[in-house]
Amino acid sequence: MTARRLLASMLCAAALLSGCGREASAPPPQVGHTASNEAVRIGDAVMNISAIQTDKLPAQIVQRYGAERNARTVLIVVAMRFGEDATATSVPLDKVQVVVTDLLGRKQEIAMREVREGDSIDYVGTVTVSPPDTLRFQVKASNSHGIYPAQFNRDFF
Repeated sequence: MTARRLLASMLCAAALLSGCGREASAPPPQVGHTASNEAVRIGDAVMNISAIQTDKLPAQIVQRYGAERNARTVLIVVAMRFGEDATATSVPLDKVQVVVTDLLGRKQEIAMREVREGDSIDYVGTVTVSPPDTLRFQVKASNSHGIYPAQFNRDFF
């Protein structure tokens, strides 16, 4: 085999292999945005947990929850709902504990407070982030029916 054919064969093989291991159906990441909601099903109830930078939220939502609106403040909202989306009713929780750990291992215990609006009950708190960073959230909610744990990570840019 001539050197030219060998080189051409190697280039073709390299071109074909360069796409291996990639998922073509995966959408490209959006800069500054990550999924912000976790849902944990507990029987017929769902515990929804949101963690999103307040500068990415409308001002009226940030104000309603009493948070500062900036890229360094992450609003955490925990809500337990029973039933389907349109007819879901809030489930009161006795205690909501949230511990957040950054990539350097620094832990923050988040003070969560109850916010009621009509029949809706949310438990909210804030954590400070120094973007870019990844935070690990450990949530433990409880009421007379049991203890409901959840754990997830979020990237912040």
